[in-house]
Amino acid sequence: MKTRPCETDDHASVDALLREAFPEPGEARLAVALRAADADTLELVAELDGKIVGVAMFSPATAQTPAGVTRYGLGLGPVAVLPGYQRRGIGAALVESGLDFIRTLGPAFCIVLGDPSYYSRFGFQPAPTLDLHWVGDPDDKAGNAFQVLALAPAPMLPRGTRLEYHAAFDDL
Repeated sequence: MKTRPCETDDHASVDALLREAFPEPGEARLAVALRAADADTLELVAELDGKIVGVAMFSPATAQTPAGVTRYGLGLGPVAVLPGYQRRGIGAALVESGLDFIRTLGPAFCIVLGDPSYYSRFGFQPAPTLDLHWVGDPDDKAGNAFQVLALAPAPMLPRGTRLEYHAAFDDL
C-alpha cells in the first residue's frame, strides 16, 4: 500500500469511496466543499494495486480561549476506507501519516469527531472531559466522540475553549 497526497485526478475516486464507505452523502459533500473552499490543508489517499482504497482529510480549525485568544489548528475528517479493505490498518496509516505531516506545519491542535476507542490510539482525548467544546454542538450532544489532540510543542488548550471546524462542516 502506498500513502500519498491526493491529486486532482483522484477526486472522483475519493468521492465514490466516501459514498460507498458512509450511508449518508454528507462526507462526500464535505470533501467537495472543502476542496472548493481551498480548505483541504492536507488530503491523503491510500493506494493499493492502483486503486484508491482510503482517504484522510485535514482542514483549518480555530479555537477561541476564554481570554479571547484565537489559536489555529486542524480538523481531521473525513477519514474513510473502502468497506472491503477495512480492518487492515489502512485508516490508521493515513491518520498517522497525516498527523506526522501536520505537526511540521505548527498548528496548536487537531480535532476529530469519531469513535473514541479508535482515535485514542493516536493520542486524541474526549474534548468534553477537558472542558473544551465544539461551537457546532453547543449542548455537547456528540459527547466523547468530539475529541482533541494537542500538537507538540503546543500545550493543551485552556479549559472553556470553544473549538470550531471550517465553515464547510456547517452543512453536514
